[in-house]
Amino acid sequence: MSRWARLLDRRKRMMQNLEEDIRDFVERETQENIERGMSPEEARYAALRKFGNVTRVKEETREVWSFGWLEQLWQDIRYGLRMLHKNPGFTVVTILTLALGIGANTAIFSVVNAVLLRPLAYRDPDRLVVILHYGTAPVSPTNFLDWQRQNHVFERMGAAEYWTPNLTGIDEPERVWALHITSGHSAVARRSAAARTDVPSRRG
Repeated sequence: MSRWARLLDRRKRMMQNLEEDIRDFVERETQENIERGMSPEEARYAALRKFGNVTRVKEETREVWSFGWLEQLWQDIRYGLRMLHKNPGFTVVTILTLALGIGANTAIFSVVNAVLLRPLAYRDPDRLVVILHYGTAPVSPTNFLDWQRQNHVFERMGAAEYWTPNLTGIDEPERVWALHITSGHSAVARRSAAARTDVPSRRG
């Protein structure tokens, strides 16, 4: 028996015990009232009045002993399944909508996880710095060399520039993405204690 089934069985037994306790109390009070000289009808009415609202007591006890939100969820699920069974066309639209929604959320999470959540594939990625340059003209080599000489912040610096060469061979030529990089660029990425400044002059 599953844990949920055991909990339901325990709750059922507790409610049965509660009903038996209420019945015993009413019967005992009724008998005592009869012994005091009341008629059976008056005795039972007085016993019930002394105990209080039996239905309300049962409902309040059921709320305390039950998992109300789980029961409500189960009722909603059952109602939804019945409605889907009665409306096949609506069921198909609902399933397709859910499938598209789940697929879109999965794709978005995959991108966010790869770009924002997952750490970079470098040692000490928190020490890497990337600077992007946007402009009509690329950064000249002399400017980059000046930055290297004047650098007092980063341990090492490297530069990279996007370009799109045509790859030719035995098949049709194909445009590919590539990078022009300085000689020290790869060493910056490999070093665990390095901070990197990539300076792409433009996007291809």
